[in-house]
Amino acid sequence: MPFASKSGTTRGQSGFKADVRSHLVAITTDTNSMFTEDGSAVRDDDIRSASLSPAYSCLGCHNDDPDDNIPDQTLEYAAQAAKGMHGARTYATSFLCQNCHTDIYTDWAASGHPYKFTVIEDGQPPEYPPEAINYQDQWMDSLGDGSHTWEDIAGVIGGYGWKARFVGTDGHLIGTANSSFPDAGGGHNQINFFGGEFLEWTNYNASNEKIYNYSCFKCHTTGGDTTGTWLAGVEGLGHFTEGGIGCEACHGPGNEHIKGPSKDNIDRVYEQAHQDNALGGLSIDGVVQMPDPEGDDINFMCGTCHNRSYTDPINSSGGFVRHHEQWDEFVSNPHYEAGMSCITCHDPHKRTIWDGEGIIKSCEECHVDQVASLQHTPGLECIDCHMPFAAKSGVARGQSGYKGDVRSHILTITPDTASMFTMDGSAVRDDEMRPASLSPGFSCLGCHNDDPNDAIPDITLEMAAMQAVGIHGSPTSVHDLYTAAFSLKVYPNPAVERVIIDYTLAQSEEIRLVIHDLSGKLIYSRAENMIPGNHKVSWYGTANSGERVAPGIYFISIESKETRTMQKLIFAGSQ
Repeated sequence: MPFASKSGTTRGQSGFKADVRSHLVAITTDTNSMFTEDGSAVRDDDIRSASLSPAYSCLGCHNDDPDDNIPDQTLEYAAQAAKGMHGARTYATSFLCQNCHTDIYTDWAASGHPYKFTVIEDGQPPEYPPEAINYQDQWMDSLGDGSHTWEDIAGVIGGYGWKARFVGTDGHLIGTANSSFPDAGGGHNQINFFGGEFLEWTNYNASNEKIYNYSCFKCHTTGGDTTGTWLAGVEGLGHFTEGGIGCEACHGPGNEHIKGPSKDNIDRVYEQAHQDNALGGLSIDGVVQMPDPEGDDINFMCGTCHNRSYTDPINSSGGFVRHHEQWDEFVSNPHYEAGMSCITCHDPHKRTIWDGEGIIKSCEECHVDQVASLQHTPGLECIDCHMPFAAKSGVARGQSGYKGDVRSHILTITPDTASMFTMDGSAVRDDEMRPASLSPGFSCLGCHNDDPNDAIPDITLEMAAMQAVGIHGSPTSVHDLYTAAFSLKVYPNPAVERVIIDYTLAQSEEIRLVIHDLSGKLIYSRAENMIPGNHKVSWYGTANSGERVAPGIYFISIESKETRTMQKLIFAGSQ
């Protein structure tokens, strides 16, 4: 019943305090006016029933006198705070968690999570921990056309580990289409610096309109909601309670817990589905896993943000796995099936980059035999092959074409020359013939062909595939490895026009004959159910499209559900 009615005069400095108390009683928690467009009546319609605005219910006191002890607020802040005014659980911000959880708070504050999004206040640049080498002194000189100042910036996305992007005070990412700042649509708006190396400025989505709203900040902030707005003067962005990934992003709203700490009023693991998630959960093999308010599924919680589409495919683009795909990668490999979780290997409160201590388990603890039988020169770590940089967040590095800036969590390697991606390049292959797995291109060539002047010998993809077969045992050839299942001959080799593919089966099998070119592109394939015995197939250098292939090197594979074998063919073409 605030003073929303006036008999004599308006009081105070807020502009929302008169001299007669209202009897409307109900409050609508948004920033819209409570009056009709012409100001002649209180709104009372299907969209907004007669009710008070937080302007009168909150700002009449909070903005009454700048010299009183009541903090001044914006209307946006008032509307946001009013939503949880009578709720059992509201957000309190991470700052208050340190009073009891000092050590965990200290670890979290030194990780990358708090810096996923930094709100810029009073035109002052963000501050990052000293270990974060990000070339921040160049940002305003190099962003866009170089005319920007921190007064133009409402927030910075990232800046701690891989890259940084910049949100203008109009809510748009600077350098993208329809940004109201100089260089609108011109780009030069993302700086990449993985590992403390200046990698380049790029034109991130220069021709597309990119607005920093809920669809973006749901994974970069804490307490995100689709209602209201986080940025004064820009409507409809949605709001959040804390920039960056705070304590409550993983443990849920903590206001009641802070008032009276108890295991009953805080989540150990805050399972949630984003408000724009049409599935309502996360899909594994076509089955949607739903959040359980009473559950503690750490994989689900991490997967809520560490995925891109909530659906099964491991999304890829431009020859790399896309970033935000760790959930989809992890649930596709045997470690997930064996019951491992994200916190089996990660301390969730500590960083992994910048020499952090966030990795708490080594591969050697479980894979003793594989370490003992490794056929490789010293100095190689398990993650160099099984968690290569097959994903890209900012930029591809080196000269191999197989090295991005995000480690893969697929782990399994298929030692052949075929592409690990679907034909259209939009996802990692995951079918009966090739379960989700890494190619030796990423596991081997990312290092071997990274720099012609390093001490690591350059090799071809064919050499990498052959050598990878025996990497954890006696070195052997692909043909020798699969002799028990297949016997494959390809002749004549080199071939001029006709090639005979001769193979023998020990049992009835569904067989797929596959031919790839040197780049890994699928040229020809056929699948049949075959009986035991010897089989011969003639190939005349014709692709599935009906076109004749060019002379060159090709790889012929015979594949079943359980195994495959491969031979290299030099095809000279028609004479």
